[in-house]
Amino acid sequence: MSTTELLQNVDPEVVAAQARDGFAIARGLFSEEECARIADYFTSMVERGGDGWAEGEVDPNHPDPLKRYPRLLQPHRGDDVAFNFMIDPRIRAHLTALMGAEPFAVQTMVYFKPPGGRGQNLHQDNMYLLVQPGTCMAAWLALDDCDEENGCMMLVPNTNGLPMICQVDTPGLDEEQWGTIETPLPPGTQPIPALMKRGDVLFFNGSVIHGSFKNKSNRFRRTLIGHYIAAETEQVAKYYFPVFRMDGSRLDDGIAASEPSGPCGVYEASEVAMSGHFKTWEAAH
Repeated sequence: MSTTELLQNVDPEVVAAQARDGFAIARGLFSEEECARIADYFTSMVERGGDGWAEGEVDPNHPDPLKRYPRLLQPHRGDDVAFNFMIDPRIRAHLTALMGAEPFAVQTMVYFKPPGGRGQNLHQDNMYLLVQPGTCMAAWLALDDCDEENGCMMLVPNTNGLPMICQVDTPGLDEEQWGTIETPLPPGTQPIPALMKRGDVLFFNGSVIHGSFKNKSNRFRRTLIGHYIAAETEQVAKYYFPVFRMDGSRLDDGIAASEPSGPCGVYEASEVAMSGHFKTWEAAH
């Protein structure tokens, strides 16, 4: 089935939700069998050492679950399973509908979130991808059922129009989440859980404030994630090169590397004052 035909199958409610909230879930986009196969594949990979894609060394005896099952970064650069997910026609069709443009692919990640694994601090993706103009978009495939007990995603509705917000130190944050800084919430807002079944795909743009809960269950919460930019993008952070078209070909020119810093906003009354400055790093988020 062509991308044009798949576009006709994109649920208008998904498009409406993304436009309204900044995020949307495409239910059952991947089958139970596909997800089981992908989950088993990457779990075996990390358990044998990560095949060079693990963040840091895999330590099967470490007391921190995230050291026993660290995330995999950019496996599509050498692994066909990750690459084929990244350019999957179903993902391409949804991104095209949600972004209103042809997407280009820049990142894959695999998270395992084993029992006891800490969550991720609240953040905005584009503070790391540094896409200009516009922002990025994530496609977040649930390889397991995701709920508040096993550390599902949490997102703040209607933050999709925000600029980059200056992150702040939060004492004690690293007890529940990995990291000591986070993006503060706009006044009067709260994150909501994204309750997902295996095979659902969560799409959200790079301005949306989001994070995840600690896994307090005895279940894994495995996910396969892609990050994308629009075809009209002029700059993206150096870490995310090479850029790929959704037909699998590599884009070797036309997009420059962003400066690893820029202005960030501070909440003042009902407005955001761009009075801060951030400096990011050549790494994944």
